[in-house]
Amino acid sequence: MTFLLAIIIGVLGAAPILLSKRFGTTAIVAAVYAILTGLMIYLCLPSLVWPLWGVIGVFTVIAWLISAIIHYIIHEVETRSYETTGRVSPIPVVIFGLGLFALIGRSCTGCEAFRAQEYASLIGPMEQREWTQDIQPANPKHIRLVPPEMAGWLADKQLGSAPGAIGSQFEIKDETMTLQMVKGELWYVAPLDFKDFGTWQSTKVAPGYVMVHAEDPLRPVVVKTDEHYAYMPGAYFGEDLERYMWSNGYASSGMTDFSFELDEAGKAWWVITVFEPTIAYSGEKVLGVAIVDPVNGAIDFHPMDKVPDWVDRVVPRSFAKMYARDWGDLLGGWVNSWWGEQNLTRPEDVEILYGSDGQPDWAIGMTSQNSRDSSLVRLIYMNSRTGKAVSYHAKGGTESAVLAAVNNKVSYRKWHGSGPVLYNLYGHMVSVVPLLGENHTYQGVAIVSVDNLQVAVGENQQQALREFQKIMNESGQQIVAEAAHAVKSLELKIDRFAVEMQSGDPTYYIHLEGIPHIFTGGNTLSEKLRLTQVGDLVRVTYEDSGESVMPLTAFDNCSLEIEKSKAEGDLHTRVEERKEKVEAERAGPTMREKLNQLPDEELQRLMQLRSQDAGPGDK
Repeated sequence: MTFLLAIIIGVLGAAPILLSKRFGTTAIVAAVYAILTGLMIYLCLPSLVWPLWGVIGVFTVIAWLISAIIHYIIHEVETRSYETTGRVSPIPVVIFGLGLFALIGRSCTGCEAFRAQEYASLIGPMEQREWTQDIQPANPKHIRLVPPEMAGWLADKQLGSAPGAIGSQFEIKDETMTLQMVKGELWYVAPLDFKDFGTWQSTKVAPGYVMVHAEDPLRPVVVKTDEHYAYMPGAYFGEDLERYMWSNGYASSGMTDFSFELDEAGKAWWVITVFEPTIAYSGEKVLGVAIVDPVNGAIDFHPMDKVPDWVDRVVPRSFAKMYARDWGDLLGGWVNSWWGEQNLTRPEDVEILYGSDGQPDWAIGMTSQNSRDSSLVRLIYMNSRTGKAVSYHAKGGTESAVLAAVNNKVSYRKWHGSGPVLYNLYGHMVSVVPLLGENHTYQGVAIVSVDNLQVAVGENQQQALREFQKIMNESGQQIVAEAAHAVKSLELKIDRFAVEMQSGDPTYYIHLEGIPHIFTGGNTLSEKLRLTQVGDLVRVTYEDSGESVMPLTAFDNCSLEIEKSKAEGDLHTRVEERKEKVEAERAGPTMREKLNQLPDEELQRLMQLRSQDAGPGDK
């Protein structure tokens, strides 16, 4: 393939010199072009998917320019040697001018000024929803407590102590470490790749991969070394993964995001996104994935609608961010993007997370294009398998604002936050931020309420959850159960009761007779908690998440009868009414809001139906 392309460019590039009728010179120049372009093609592996064959078209136009110069030089030499007065042919310059015009013109056809709406529509039809309409957009059972920074450090540390000193020959590259769901758990998986040419030449195959548990920072790192991977990014010549794909039918396809993924049986594959441009040299659209066996190099292409269930990375992170950027910048038109600048938004960092249905989503926080603004205005979830996007109205702090709030809270301990991930926790949009020490070690976790940037810190997930619930109750914010979890009440006797002081505030632990769970709460739940003891009959309300320790949302000690004044009773009634109102607001938009979200065509259709159904008196 490289040889054929080099010959074609050499012949086309030297064609203008034929006008001077110097066939020997033409052949020499064509050979030089072929050698130079062949070398560049072999080293760079340019894709032919772009208009005018991409770099190949550029190489040809450059060759025409050089050939036109050579043609004029030959004419000057002949004129001086033979004192001829023949006119030099303008055709080489015309050929170069046409080629340059074709390149520039083709690029201009994809200019945002002419095709702004096409760029804005790359993200596809996007449903507008409210945050609490969905059942747990992010799964609390799979909260990612290990950020990429820590995962890389753990993997390198384990590799250095692995038997056989394989760390001296193979390395873990950050760009090939991917977060994925493996058998119902979140893992970082990274292949062991060749360090250099000498390693590749002496070993020929890579031994396996490393797995770092993304949910439990204390889980041992898994190093698998009984594999024989030949086709790797760090290999050379025909076994270099990109070169191998390019030489086996994918030179004319766009390729990106070489992801190392495991299937449910634990077998590793390379998953490569295949795309094509749809707007001149831009507007990349995913066609599907090429799945490559790193052992024998077998390649299978799967279009978007036939991707295997275990594949998580189809739409790349870079595409998700590009689609969100173009949508936020050009939805109001190109002129508005630089003149009116109304409702312009830009994406922050893009993170992958997994919902209760196990589907992987790119979470894209959108903020205004004002560099001084740190407010979150919208959140886009894009399914990384299908590309379908859903937009949520959001308010609060951006990822950078969340990290600043966390670091202000823990910096005195020389800790810092890393890799925040958004979750729907108890009906609140929160950011879960792992806390790391100076040497990348895990120190705890912070849960940040996105809307007001209040920070709850704990040594582990459970402590942080209890602290978060305490902060929400103290601030008067209602903890609303997720739709996936039912709110339950029990009236039983206490058989175990304990109190623990945390940061100067008491946390109460309650165990009820016959109930295999522990319940927790703070002073703000009820003034009776301070006086409660074993044997008391109590009524508790809680969100049934099924976890061993669950926070209470309401508490009453039935064994303690305390008379309330009329003012206290009225206050209690108002509080309960306020809670019911908050629950109704979080349940979703009102009917009027739903009507406002309908397209104009649907509204007109409803009006026509209403007019047909209405009687004469109604009209």
